Amino acid sequence: MKYRLNIFIFLILCSVFIFGLTLGHYKYPPFQLLVYAKNYITNSKKEDFKKFSLCNLQQKTEVINGSHAFIGHAYGSPDKAKFNSYLAKNSKDFIDKTRTNLKTIIFTGDLFLVPSLDKWKRLEKNRNDNLDIFIAPGNHDVLRPDSRDVFEVSEFGNQEFPYLKYLDDLPIVIEDSISSGWEVSDAAIDLANDNDSKTVIIARHNIPIKDLLMIVNAQSGYTKLDTVEELVKNFKEDKLFFWLIGDSGAPHLPRVSCLTFKNHTFLVNGLGDMPGDKVILFNQEEGFYTYEI
Repeated sequence: MKYRLNIFIFLILCSVFIFGLTLGHYKYPPFQLLVYAKNYITNSKKEDFKKFSLCNLQQKTEVINGSHAFIGHAYGSPDKAKFNSYLAKNSKDFIDKTRTNLKTIIFTGDLFLVPSLDKWKRLEKNRNDNLDIFIAPGNHDVLRPDSRDVFEVSEFGNQEFPYLKYLDDLPIVIEDSISSGWEVSDAAIDLANDNDSKTVIIARHNIPIKDLLMIVNAQSGYTKLDTVEELVKNFKEDKLFFWLIGDSGAPHLPRVSCLTFKNHTFLVNGLGDMPGDKVILFNQEEGFYTYEI
């Protein structure tokens, strides 16, 4: 009897362990233990931040007409997302409330906790003559083969990445950083460099440099990254590059991070479906700013 009880307890613990590891659930081991371990390791590298200058984005109390919105980690908290068959409530409310003032929404990855073709089609219905939507996919969107298959047959994933679009007259490179193992592809570098604009936006889910590992949600799909010093060598020095990154927003992370190195600015955000969540917006006249949702 005691032997059977021990086996039963062992199986329960194994189940909890696997559940926490595979779903990345904040409340269950070993995920939280891994978070603590990652924070311990990355916090020992805080000197990496000394390379950067901090920048502060102005926060607006309203969405300026004609703006373009960047939303990372739109499914919000994994705790709440299991009860949510679509975007996080604050993501959806933001779109419903401000869509008349928006020209474009760029989702920088992790839109749905568990994606499906029905969810992509539901999102597509938000597109109209006045509002376009682009997706820079994240690990939840395309890391699993079945999720990638669904994404690629949707209207958002049926083109080759990276690709170039324009926000008004400003070029934006839309990346699939999951396929490249977080590295910046040669194709993305060429698209960013080979245009006439002096300012370029690069939208992706994952950070492009290892110096910022301490402010990301997780390291799913990560292979290797350059340092910021190595990265900037690949880009023209007479341009300004703005990196819009959506792999942040966990409760222990800042709502928005803004860091500059030479002619590169890294804007990192993500939603946790919690008070203080912010999206980053761009307006041709006002530049980049934040809006609390």
